[in-house]
Amino acid sequence: MASLLDKVQDAVRKGTVGAEVKRSAQWFRDKIKGLEGTLRNQWSTTNAPKFYREAETKMDRKILRLKGNLGELFAYYYDPKHKHTLPYYDRFPLVMLIGIDPNKESFLGLNFHYLNPKWRAMLLDRVTTKITTGAIIHWNRIAKIPMIEPTVKRYRYDHIMRKVIPIEEKDNELAIFLPLERFRKASKSKVWADSRRK
Repeated sequence: MASLLDKVQDAVRKGTVGAEVKRSAQWFRDKIKGLEGTLRNQWSTTNAPKFYREAETKMDRKILRLKGNLGELFAYYYDPKHKHTLPYYDRFPLVMLIGIDPNKESFLGLNFHYLNPKWRAMLLDRVTTKITTGAIIHWNRIAKIPMIEPTVKRYRYDHIMRKVIPIEEKDNELAIFLPLERFRKASKSKVWADSRRK
């Protein structure tokens, strides 16, 4: 089975990714090349439980609720309130915070897992270029990005199952390529196909 690194390299080689994605893919490939043996394998074969277990920094969901900044990326285990009526859901979202309810019970985020790796890179690049002042996101500037709609999800703080992993900005491009999605009730290929249709 091809590793994540192999898939990224293959996509670049075959020209199946656009200019924005090539930049992200090249960065990722260079990052992997700089790692030695065992570490390289860890990055290319990681999964949600392993990623969570080995994360050096985790914070309580209360800190996310009080101090999470728009534009920051987080990963966490999640148990949706309405999981029985959802067609499918991601148990380990990778979310960029884009809005917080005034009552601070829930927040709006972009879950990159609902897109295939190519579109994840494109979305990250396009959102990043439209963030002009620090980490502040202006919804009207990103709302028209074509692939954004299927990623917009609302999450409740009280349904985050464990501590939250904050992703450092310098690692955003690496994180979006990692195979951390844990979809329930549908395969990732089904989810990605639905997202393409949207």
